[in-house]
Amino acid sequence: MHLRFASVVGVSLLATAACAPQFDLVIKNGDLVDGTGAPARRADVAVRGDRIVAVGAASGRARRTIDATGHVVAPGFIDVQGQSGVTLLVDANGESHIRQGITTEIIGEGSTPALWTRDTADRVALDRYHLQYDWTGFDGYLHTLQNRGTSINLGSFAPVAAIREQVLGMQNRTPTPEELQREQEILDRAMQQGAFGFATALIYPPASYTHTDELVALARVASKYGGVYISHVRGESFRVKDAIGEAIDIGRQAGLPVVIYHLKIGAKANWGHMDEIRAEIEEARARGVNVSACQYPYTAGGTNLPATLPGWAQEGGREKMLERLKNPAERAKMRRDVEANTEVENLLAGATFDGIQIASVPPDKDQSIVGKRLSQIAAERHQENWDTLFSILIENDGRVSALFHMMSEDDVKTAMRYPWVSVGTDSDARRPDGPLGSGQPHPRSYGTFPRILGRYVRDEHVLALPEAIRKMTSLAASQMKIADRGTVREGFFADLVVFDPKTVADTATFEKPQQYPVGIETVIVNGTVTVDAGRHTGAHAGRALYGPGYRRSRAAN
Repeated sequence: MHLRFASVVGVSLLATAACAPQFDLVIKNGDLVDGTGAPARRADVAVRGDRIVAVGAASGRARRTIDATGHVVAPGFIDVQGQSGVTLLVDANGESHIRQGITTEIIGEGSTPALWTRDTADRVALDRYHLQYDWTGFDGYLHTLQNRGTSINLGSFAPVAAIREQVLGMQNRTPTPEELQREQEILDRAMQQGAFGFATALIYPPASYTHTDELVALARVASKYGGVYISHVRGESFRVKDAIGEAIDIGRQAGLPVVIYHLKIGAKANWGHMDEIRAEIEEARARGVNVSACQYPYTAGGTNLPATLPGWAQEGGREKMLERLKNPAERAKMRRDVEANTEVENLLAGATFDGIQIASVPPDKDQSIVGKRLSQIAAERHQENWDTLFSILIENDGRVSALFHMMSEDDVKTAMRYPWVSVGTDSDARRPDGPLGSGQPHPRSYGTFPRILGRYVRDEHVLALPEAIRKMTSLAASQMKIADRGTVREGFFADLVVFDPKTVADTATFEKPQQYPVGIETVIVNGTVTVDAGRHTGAHAGRALYGPGYRRSRAAN
């Protein structure tokens, strides 16, 4: 009797196991563009847990099946120049990025919460968004982000600005040997705790106060751990070739790969010379320096309005800058220096007052200037352009962001065709409502990747679809040294995007930037459907990503 009962139970369990779904998710009938640059092919993609387990004909039952007929299935997009370190703490959904198909974002160009200290944390952001700063160390931030939840995988570089601020504050001077050693120790610790490498944004203080020797000494620390040197170079307009040459030289001396942030040429007088930049980079590549770049597909950049001022005007921090702005003699000197074009980067000369558009001011300040050009505001105020610039900075305590219309469409397309140029939004994840919905941000926050797929692939044929997807995925993963992502391959993490190639497009404009794209139907992060039929599911399956030093230090221990 007992034996018979046991055999019946055994048969029942076997039958249940046989009926159990083999896969958690199968995407069927889609046109697979796998990220390698290979042509599209009809293939199913099967997922179990957080991994891709079959590519081709997926035979077996699945808990969920997505019919991708008429759609493209691709790896999740990798944003190599994200800025969402704070905004993902505000809203874990990362709406404006995940809805573009971005599943992985790497931050840390000029700042990162991973290198905040009690003295250097961004108090303005903490107060504005009512955030609690309760972590210590680089890995402490990454752990906090993952524990609080994020829809997007996120990793970070260690930027020189954050390192220098801990040691020298906003002083414009060369570090002593002892101070340089402290900087190196901060970077060494960050690399061990997960930094992807060493980043510089060399038009902004205090990074702009550095000299090449200091940067080489720090880059060598990152190189020791297999890291990457990534740079917003000192100049992107009148002295762009020299600035890129410095980045190449740093990579050569320190022995590590170099990635140039947002490859571009600003200022109308310089347009049309992109192929000279290509020649400079490809010559370095031929000499064995691993140099590549990223870009965003727009003719305007975006940054803070104080970046229009000479570097010396910002020495000592924001309060010192405001004191100088209120001094007529100092204002006159700022104007003379900018008009003489003595700075390595001169955003005002590049964009002009007609090309600088106010993107945001603090919530309690005059919002009527947002979206307007400086020349328009000056005319409305019956002021000279320079007086308007200075007044806006003073009225808003220097906390003004702006868009700089200063690049050419032809140069954007030319750079896009270079095989070693990936994609970076240079933006933070936002949403149109709530605390992240203020201001008039750059449309790249909402539209970067769909803009390439719609405008530059489908409509203008600047890129073939497989090449565009390669740039957005496997090329970016290679640049960032991210393993097991960026390609649709068995064993890789199941970060996937399903989109309609006939309709995919950006809808965000400079006039109305806070608009989601169309045509991105499904986004899957680590095997979890996060965007379904174009809507966020509320899933937070993203993970903190750690650079090569973290893995090496853990292996050594």
